[in-house]
Amino acid sequence: MAARLAQRDDVTASARDARAAPGPAHRASFTRGIFAGVVHDGLLFPFPDSLDVRDPDEARTVRKLIARLEELRGDLIDSEKFDEAETIGDDVVAALAESGFLALTIPREYGGLGLSATGYARVFEAISVADASVAVLVGVHCGLGSKAIALYGTDEQKRRYLPALARGDTLAAYALTEPEIGSDAQHIRSAARPSTDGSEWVLDGHKIWIGNAHRAGVIVTFAQTPVRRKGVTEQRPTAFIIRPDMPGFKVLGTVRKLGVRGSTQAELLYQNMRVPADHVLGGVGRGFSVAVHVLNAGRLTLLAGCTGGAKSALGEMARYAEQREQFGHPLAHFEITQRKLSQLASEIYAADAMLGILTSLADRADTDPSLESACAKVFASDMVWRATDELVQVAGGRGYVKPFPYERMLRDSRINRIFEGANEVLRLFIALNGVEGPAGQLKELGSALRRPMRNLGLLGGYAAARVRGALGGTPTLDVEIHPRLAEHKRYFERHVTELKGAAERAIMRHKAELLDRQLVLERLANMAIELFATAAVISRTHRLLSDGEEAAHADALALCDLFCVLSGRRFRAARNALDNSEDDVDDARRRAAAAVRAAEGYFVSDAVLELD
Repeated sequence: MAARLAQRDDVTASARDARAAPGPAHRASFTRGIFAGVVHDGLLFPFPDSLDVRDPDEARTVRKLIARLEELRGDLIDSEKFDEAETIGDDVVAALAESGFLALTIPREYGGLGLSATGYARVFEAISVADASVAVLVGVHCGLGSKAIALYGTDEQKRRYLPALARGDTLAAYALTEPEIGSDAQHIRSAARPSTDGSEWVLDGHKIWIGNAHRAGVIVTFAQTPVRRKGVTEQRPTAFIIRPDMPGFKVLGTVRKLGVRGSTQAELLYQNMRVPADHVLGGVGRGFSVAVHVLNAGRLTLLAGCTGGAKSALGEMARYAEQREQFGHPLAHFEITQRKLSQLASEIYAADAMLGILTSLADRADTDPSLESACAKVFASDMVWRATDELVQVAGGRGYVKPFPYERMLRDSRINRIFEGANEVLRLFIALNGVEGPAGQLKELGSALRRPMRNLGLLGGYAAARVRGALGGTPTLDVEIHPRLAEHKRYFERHVTELKGAAERAIMRHKAELLDRQLVLERLANMAIELFATAAVISRTHRLLSDGEEAAHADALALCDLFCVLSGRRFRAARNALDNSEDDVDDARRRAAAAVRAAEGYFVSDAVLELD
């Protein structure tokens, strides 16, 4: 089936592959702009055309893939079985390969489907609904391992490895994370040295949590290597393609997990592992760039998966709430349940709008929506966790026990707030990049900002892109907006001005100490996330209303209204918390945390009975 699906227009595929190539960002950033008090509305308006309009051939391919996925769901994809067995069988992997799901991101000239970011995101969303563990397996294979080779491999490396990966002869993995360092490519401890004759690299290192690694035949990994810069030898990360048949490679074992238990994460050890010199990926000393670009794209994939997962949870919640009766009425009759259903639906509407915009931006070579992808990943991963938690609550006792799927959905959703950058770190990334522009007039802070950017590891690469902030923008949405959305537009513009003011006050008040005021940075990031989501909702709704049939979109309008109002309240709560009155509360937090740290836990005597 993969071969049949791949028979599409060569010109279209070639153009898409060119767009996918990594390169420096030179366009404005929406998120950096709003920190500076300006709106780069051209990045969000008009809302992108559907895939049917942009690429009818790819749209047909995506529909065929999703239809095939539904067939597999009724036959081989069994989430309960995967969860209990803690693995996905070889027969399932073979069926995924035969159906084209292991070829999604591999260019057509190497036997893949060459999907755009938009097409891949739509298929990945459907995979996430089918089974979260299968989504992890496919995401690691297509979005990380194979993607790194497709983007950075030499022609010879691509010819050697991509066709086999597209056919599913073996799986790909991506081995970056280390026990003490996490996924910070800049500071990994694995090291590689050239052999005496220069024909090989000798790798030593330790990797953990590596998806697919126990069964993968091709692994992209990272190690520090000596590089000469200005007459000085420095250690810089380099990416390598490795295989389990290379001497010195060892799988130490796999781990048992809370959720996505069908996927498998392995621990790897490299001991004097011999890697041919022609297996360097992307150039010696350039591994940081490889890691940044590959994992930034992974956040877009996570947005798609979390959006699909939340849609699935909402469907389960709505169906159960209509069937289950309490006090003579279905649960859905009661306002508390209706609040849960409506708020979740409005948040999914926002996540879907952000996904539509970001996939379009990712398919353009002239943009780098890294900050916007971070905003959306934080929003969507928090959303799907709330969605599954509320699903369990609505289901009551049934939500907590097997064989009902609700508890598994909750467990599966939890990892998304950690994957591809923990949400706490991503919020710092958003805020520090946002204030970099307004802080430019303070030399002390401007110099200091460069240090934490480096220390944010994989997140720091974005700062070097020098994406413009205020240049070329205005503080208003300078696009025609449907009159029905005028009030939302007015509040959005007011909040952009308030974010700018809040950022400037934080900069002037804290100066270089701002780098350590994570509670302040977190609030600024939350304000920016809400503004990006609101702008995406306005753009999507305006596009729906552009057909002149307002009555036909009444339900979508209700979601837009609800989201904009609730988002505005969250924005104002974060803004108010930045006032001086919150300083006393933050001081109390620091004092209480210091006491907990000193006692290594709770420190007040028991209120009922203190034990000897």
